[in-house]
Amino acid sequence: MKKLLRRINNKKGELGIGTIIGVALAIIIAGFVLIPGMRTFAQSVMTSMNNWWLNTVETTIFPTALWTFQVL
Repeated sequence: MKKLLRRINNKKGELGIGTIIGVALAIIIAGFVLIPGMRTFAQSVMTSMNNWWLNTVETTIFPTALWTFQVL
């Protein structure tokens, strides 16, 4: 840890600090952009799976079953 701090405090390490800050900033921005898209994608997948289960599995494969499966 001390070696890392010495490198960061060193003028030669300025490029390293800039790179670390740039990578951290890119990850944060990507998180704000990707996470809402992933949520929409996950909701779409779950809705499609629920429709598939209700329309295909319950009605075709298990038409006499007493239980039902629904995603809330």
